[in-house]
Amino acid sequence: MYRLLKVCFVIVIIFFGLIFHLKNDQLVELNYYVNTVPVSFSLVIVLTLCVGAILGVLASLPALLKLKHENAKLVRQVKMTEKEINNLRVIPVRDKL
Repeated sequence: MYRLLKVCFVIVIIFFGLIFHLKNDQLVELNYYVNTVPVSFSLVIVLTLCVGAILGVLASLPALLKLKHENAKLVRQVKMTEKEINNLRVIPVRDKL
């Protein structure tokens, strides 16, 4: 079910992207200090969105790696605690009288 919803979402995004491209097919001049290149307006918008998404992922990567490291540390701590609890359950209780 989730996979079908994901595929439908991707198809809708591609459909809107195609409509955007067909409505905005004029050429614009891309000036990058050395030269000027005529490119499609929709291509400029799509490339800008892709570069922004990549920069966003790169900006969030340090926080994500920190959280993954912390998660791994906590998982190790839980395993060690569970092992200690199991060892304490095995040890017989002795009363001092």
